[in-house]
Amino acid sequence: MKIFIANVPHKLEELELKKMLMQFGQVAAVTLLTDKETGKRKGFGFIEMPVPDQAKAAITALNEKEIYGRKIALSEAVEKEPERSVNFQRTKREYRNSGNSANEEIDGNRW
Repeated sequence: MKIFIANVPHKLEELELKKMLMQFGQVAAVTLLTDKETGKRKGFGFIEMPVPDQAKAAITALNEKEIYGRKIALSEAVEKEPERSVNFQRTKREYRNSGNSANEEIDGNRW
């Protein structure tokens, strides 16, 4: 089961978090995200625990637990739907020059 963790203190290391979670069961991975440009932690991440009951126990026990002065938030991760690419294409309008007005559309409507 994948767990989302938010409000993570910058001092908290992945190994330290993994040790906290291991008291509830197996921990496959802990990933705390960092900003690529600055290298600073973003304050959230993901945890993978293969046994759902153990993951739920960890969520219940650690959600809103204060660590380094911050209350962490844990919840079951929800898979993000892939963004759909939408291509809006305007129809190309044709114009004609009728002499007295600059540009008129063929159907007579103007913008």
